[in-house]
Amino acid sequence: MVDPGRRSRSLTALGVAPLLLLLGLAIWFVADRLVTIGPFDRAQIEGVVVLPLIAIAPGAAAIAGSGSTSPGLARLVVVAVSAAIALFVVIGLAATVTFLDCRPVTSPLQVVPRTLPTALVLGVGFALSAAAAWGPALRGRGVVALLVSAAVWIVAAALGLFVLFASFPPLSCGAPQA
Repeated sequence: MVDPGRRSRSLTALGVAPLLLLLGLAIWFVADRLVTIGPFDRAQIEGVVVLPLIAIAPGAAAIAGSGSTSPGLARLVVVAVSAAIALFVVIGLAATVTFLDCRPVTSPLQVVPRTLPTALVLGVGFALSAAAAWGPALRGRGVVALLVSAAVWIVAAALGLFVLFASFPPLSCGAPQA
């Protein structure tokens, strides 16, 4: 039988990865809205604080899951966070894309099919990076787990950016040049 105190700590630790993601997004949102600082300062905040928080989140999920009293629940948390990332990407892109194929978007639902590949890559990328970190986390190598997950997550994010540009190619909708 598992000690109730250990079980409680274990369940609390499973919330670290979603909190890191939310904290990173919140800091990015605030830094992006600060008009009193210049774009270089905002970029520094995002590069030094936001990106590392988001990059280590899958590793934190793996570390929390490896020390969890219920590994099935830990995997479920990773799947839920992955699905939430995909949903966030779909909603965010559908809300912000206003022009598609040189025509104005009349409904956000027009944009949704093109957002799905990017959402899938980023959602699955989070799950794969947590899975890649699971082995080192089980062996008690927390720093290695964080580094492995961050590397896989960064590759998935770069691939997601590539898929985003393939889904929404930059078009020149102006008149043809003679």
